[in-house]
Amino acid sequence: MSDHHGRAPDTRQPSEPYPAVSGDHLAPRHVMVGDLGVFAGDWAAYDHNGRTRYPTGFVGRLDAQRGRDGQYAVFSCDRSVAEAIIAEQERLRDDTRRRLTAEGLRGPDLDAEVDLVCAPLYFAGDEIIMDERLVHGEADGLSRICPDADGRYTICAWVWEWRSVDPADCDRVAGTPPTPARQPARIPLTHSPLHVPHDRLTVTSLHERLTANGVAFTATLRLDGTPVGTVENEGDGRGTWLRHHDPARFSRHDMHEYVRGCRYRRQPTDEETVLDRLITEHDLTRRIAALPAGTILTRSVDDDGDFCGDLAIVESRTGPDRLDQPAAWTSLANHLATVETSPHSTHWQVWRDGAWQQLPDPTTARPGRR
Repeated sequence: MSDHHGRAPDTRQPSEPYPAVSGDHLAPRHVMVGDLGVFAGDWAAYDHNGRTRYPTGFVGRLDAQRGRDGQYAVFSCDRSVAEAIIAEQERLRDDTRRRLTAEGLRGPDLDAEVDLVCAPLYFAGDEIIMDERLVHGEADGLSRICPDADGRYTICAWVWEWRSVDPADCDRVAGTPPTPARQPARIPLTHSPLHVPHDRLTVTSLHERLTANGVAFTATLRLDGTPVGTVENEGDGRGTWLRHHDPARFSRHDMHEYVRGCRYRRQPTDEETVLDRLITEHDLTRRIAALPAGTILTRSVDDDGDFCGDLAIVESRTGPDRLDQPAAWTSLANHLATVETSPHSTHWQVWRDGAWQQLPDPTTARPGRR
């Protein structure tokens, strides 16, 4: 899609009642890389009673995220949905032509302005062609999307600003959205940016020891409360791995399927990352439960809110309630700015009211930047 004049200032009414397509599993916050979702373009959005709506949403698989905080989607779809995308572009071109005609444009000038505002988009055999020669010139103006081995088209291979959207915000939806059974919701961990497919797998009994190379540890991995393996790390840089106890109960394949259902920072991840974050979940939960009265726990995190390994227990004369005052937050942040942290740390968080809350940047220094 191409809209070089920004979002359409369309204030029309929805052409149809809100569709029956719904379900929390389709909410943008739940659609992660590898999931099916509904996508729409910023250029087609319009306002309806203060709410952003889209004429058409398109069903596809989220393959990647780009832009600040991953706000824009790169997704793939089958031929039928790709045809609907082209039909939507043609509808936008027709709307643009009518508007420009009403403004007095005629002939070649009208055709050129329509192509400039909404570039021609069409199939040539199995390829999708976008003609933006009026924008980029003859050499760079033609772009193509070819189907992959499965016949799917990767949309947003260019600079289109697509978003994952709630299908309830679309007048209609092209394609068949997934059911909850095809796309179950994931569970976010409390202490890491990891989402897991279920909460049956947990880590307990963490034991750490200091070695010449660093901190080594072992921990017990449990399924439904029963030990199924030992998580090990020798502290020598070789990473974390799992030693299975009873493959008949929980095999390498079972662990692979569990990891395949996980998302770290909304992306597919690997077994070591999952094991390390399950250990962090157990360790921080244990530390919070053991906090002495009148103290608060703080931790350093990176830009994605992932724990960097630095903890500080801070005494408070009046307990965590003192943080109801903004000055107390600033004072705590300035104190923690003097604490040495890991190179990846960018800010501090404090555990309060059952969640991690970010501390403001101190005025005198930043964590980890002494």
